[in-house]
Amino acid sequence: MSEETRYFWLNCGYNRWNHNEPLVGQTTLFESGAQFNPSQGFRAFKQAKVGDRVVFYQVQMDTGLLGYGEITSVQTGAQNKIRVHFELLEELKPLTAEYLKRSEKLEFRMSQMKETLFNQISEDEFNLILSLGKGEMTIPRHFFISETEEFKPDSYHTLFTHTYNGIKRNGYHFYTQLEMGDQLVFYNRHKDQSVIGIGEVTKHIHEKPPIPGRTNSTAIEVYFKNEITPVSLSTLNKHPKLKNLYFLQENTKQAIASMSKKQYQAILEMSDNDGGIKPQFEAVKSNEIIEESDDNLKPFILLVADKGNGLSAAEDLLQKANANPVFTTGHPDFSEDMLYGKYLPNETGALYFREGFITNLMPKSDKRYLVIDNFNRVDPDIFQTYINVLEGYEMTMPRYNREGNMVKWSRHKDSYYHFNPSWHIIGITYDELNEIKQKYTEQFLKYTRIVKVKKDDVLK
Repeated sequence: MSEETRYFWLNCGYNRWNHNEPLVGQTTLFESGAQFNPSQGFRAFKQAKVGDRVVFYQVQMDTGLLGYGEITSVQTGAQNKIRVHFELLEELKPLTAEYLKRSEKLEFRMSQMKETLFNQISEDEFNLILSLGKGEMTIPRHFFISETEEFKPDSYHTLFTHTYNGIKRNGYHFYTQLEMGDQLVFYNRHKDQSVIGIGEVTKHIHEKPPIPGRTNSTAIEVYFKNEITPVSLSTLNKHPKLKNLYFLQENTKQAIASMSKKQYQAILEMSDNDGGIKPQFEAVKSNEIIEESDDNLKPFILLVADKGNGLSAAEDLLQKANANPVFTTGHPDFSEDMLYGKYLPNETGALYFREGFITNLMPKSDKRYLVIDNFNRVDPDIFQTYINVLEGYEMTMPRYNREGNMVKWSRHKDSYYHFNPSWHIIGITYDELNEIKQKYTEQFLKYTRIVKVKKDDVLK
């Protein structure tokens, strides 16, 4: 029975290969001995045998993956010197170790192999690296690129990372992070300060030959895929996922900035809608549930969602409101004490008052909205005290003041608990609309806004 194949990673210098000829089929020789520094990977050399597979990584010049191949010969000589011949079988995209670190499965391994010549890796790690190097898989990041030159669809461009005088452009450290396949949104301040197209990185940061008139010729190379409907920075800034991003402010001069995949998709979404914000929610028509009151006070928001959509829908809604939510989950034992507080003994046995969700969060000035998942499992009667306050009544609360009297809560300014008419309880419910109409009283629904997540809307 043949011995099991092992897998390795070899850090090799530029001169180990003849770059003037096709790399596929070339061989190279590495030697190791017991007297070498441990960072040379002597243990891995001892384990190597003919037929083992190897990833070749170039550590000089254009740093990145070179290709993969196999071990064709292993010879052991005097003083434990080991001579290993490697053959390169296929070239790979020149992805850097920093790019490979984007994979959680490779992050630790990449950090361990930086200073070691020859390293053993697992079969899964080898196969993952090959999939990335062959372009079968990608781990792209997303970036905002500000340029003033003219781009044509389906065209390639060289973008310099320094000014003519050699000054690093704003956000320079992001240029060093760019890798092949990273997705780009192009912005042109000369075209109504708008995003104008999308593309991707085709070559990471590198030094080009000296260019007359330029103090520094460091550059990246990009592919401009196609134009998109222009959207100005001020319009983008209205989107809940993009609001207040520093590089969207019209007075900034950011040449490059990193963004999340959701923010990248939000920009394309606004462009697809000609600068409009695609509605992710729709209010239920009044005749479908209950006639709305003339009173605009609606602190309850019932978010009607499908299973698995609820929390994502709530996050999108809260981003638009710029709120700081407190999340909890509903269950049949959800009690009034959890809303309005109760006395509990501390370590010494003395009683202290623990505030409830409503009494603790409502007075806050930073929109500490309460979000209750599985709201349909909560008995709505526990909200009656709060509803009575909404109706204008002064309610006695289960808490004593310094005089030994129970405190009062109402909508009046001198109430013990500050009443915030803009505060919200967001209940994520998975009930059908007919069930909601039957379960909740007309009084409860009077102070409730029903928001339904569109079934055909994918919340990301």
